[in-house]
Amino acid sequence: MRFSQKQRRVLTWWCRPGDWEAIICDGAVRSGKTFSMGLSFFLWAMARFNGRQLGLCGKTITSLRRNLLAELVPYLRRLGFDCWERRSENLLTVRLGGRENRFLLFGGRDESSAALIQGSTLAGVLLDEAALMPRSFVEQAVARCSVAGSRLWFNCNPENPQHWFYREWILRAREGRSPNWEMISRIKSATVHWLCKNYVNFYKANCIYPFKT
Repeated sequence: MRFSQKQRRVLTWWCRPGDWEAIICDGAVRSGKTFSMGLSFFLWAMARFNGRQLGLCGKTITSLRRNLLAELVPYLRRLGFDCWERRSENLLTVRLGGRENRFLLFGGRDESSAALIQGSTLAGVLLDEAALMPRSFVEQAVARCSVAGSRLWFNCNPENPQHWFYREWILRAREGRSPNWEMISRIKSATVHWLCKNYVNFYKANCIYPFKT
């Protein structure tokens, strides 16, 4: 699979030192942002954590499986990941190189959805089509990321320039400002020291060199 320059940036942003705590991919439909962000999220999660819970959020769990997991999970398996889902529990477990993490699936359909994610302790969260989710759900998902080193991943395409996510996240990011939410703490990122052979081979095969091998 060939990746564009922008997709490579998505795949490698977490490998580089800095103080970034979140990534936002906004753009046209079928631009490849969903797949590249999802792949990067799993690579980051499995390189950084072991025995942790992370969140995968969509407008609905059905749309999350269709838009993200249906294509991504088979690709992860080809890379050497063991993935199995307990659909009745909305739980995806991923194992690689002696590490195992649990990915909880959430749907942000309406205001009541915030209660579904409330109480979870997450090491990171990916929100697919975040602009379609209620603000209360997005803020609750952000608040759940209390594990040291956690990151936030947003994929969206807000059409209305007055949309709250566009004004408070995308515009602020373009201006170099952090979102005006006290619940988000600045976390210094560190170099990823654990990289199994699968990672190195993947990045080499796609001519991406974010780290020394």
